[in-house]
Amino acid sequence: MKLNAKAAILTLLMVTAGCTDLKPLEARIEDLQAQVNKLQADLAKSSSNAATANKAAAASASAASSDAKQALSIAEGNTAAIDALNAKIDQMFKRRPSN
Repeated sequence: MKLNAKAAILTLLMVTAGCTDLKPLEARIEDLQAQVNKLQADLAKSSSNAATANKAAAASASAASSDAKQALSIAEGNTAAIDALNAKIDQMFKRRPSN
């Protein structure tokens, strides 16, 4: 019986020693979980910021395209007006044949 009691005490000591060794591992796991949670939050924030920046870039590109189309339209109108003015000037300076 003394042998069984000694074995039980030895087993209890080993189990107790094992439990005390788990505390640092549990703390490390909790620390790693906190880091993972922070990284997930940072990733979600970065994704949201990227989506916002993408929308802003698309809006800017659309506005720039609209401005470019408007400038092209004005330039084409000016070119037509200049061509018409040049035609009138050419007509004014044409020599008329004398009789």
